[in-house]
Amino acid sequence: MNVLPRSGRGPDTAHRAVSGRLVAYLLIRVTGVLLAVLVLGHFTVTHITTDVARTGPAFVGRRWHSALWVTWDWLMLAAVLAHAGCGLWVVVEDYVTGPTARRRAHALLVTVTCVLMIVGSVVVADVVLG
Repeated sequence: MNVLPRSGRGPDTAHRAVSGRLVAYLLIRVTGVLLAVLVLGHFTVTHITTDVARTGPAFVGRRWHSALWVTWDWLMLAAVLAHAGCGLWVVVEDYVTGPTARRRAHALLVTVTCVLMIVGSVVVADVVLG
């Protein structure tokens, strides 16, 4: 990992960028492992242990009456958004030049990720409660 500041960045800003990259790097790895478990478990239950012909709205309704599966699916949503957000954070760090443009791109990325998480959580809550 290159810890030298990029042109136009002071040492303090470079340190924050390295810390942000390290956090993003670690979160990408952790969410990747989490997603492997969650997605493979979802796939196994939905497509291998259950007959595909019986996998319909009634199956999903029965499954979502269990707190385990609601939590499982919500965790899958949260892990996907965290994984994608961290990956895009690194892309912004690598390809967006200029500190102002980078700050704006990061702010947009965080905003979009948060909005998607809120919408996804509301949909899961609506299905469970309604």
